[in-house]
Amino acid sequence: MRKHSTADRLQQLMSEKSLKQVDIIELSKHFQDKLDVKLGKSALSQYVNGIQTPDQKKLALLALTLDVSEAWLMGYDVPKERTYYTNEETPTLSCYTSSDLRKMAENAKTFDGKPLDKEDITAIQNLIEIYLRGR
Repeated sequence: MRKHSTADRLQQLMSEKSLKQVDIIELSKHFQDKLDVKLGKSALSQYVNGIQTPDQKKLALLALTLDVSEAWLMGYDVPKERTYYTNEETPTLSCYTSSDLRKMAENAKTFDGKPLDKEDITAIQNLIEIYLRGR
């Protein structure tokens, strides 16, 4: 469940790390080139002030730049730390039960944030299973 906004989390990180918006822009330049995502001062200002929320690519860029998880940056009550996997640690299908996969699928939402119906949940569960089989 979301407890905070992305703006809240950005402001918190800026305070904790003594960063200004211009510092975040500068720190993000390496990742901007790597991800082919641009982040300007105006866009960041709108995110920090809660006027707009970053799209998925910009959220990933900010999370990498600030070394936090995307979900935490979005305001969810999850650990702040990013999770990095080596090939040996990457989750595979054998790590999950059918119930785990169902719960993952039930947490998915439509693009407009509405819950999925049972048919869509089953389809998402199958996609997760297929994806994990390929690892």
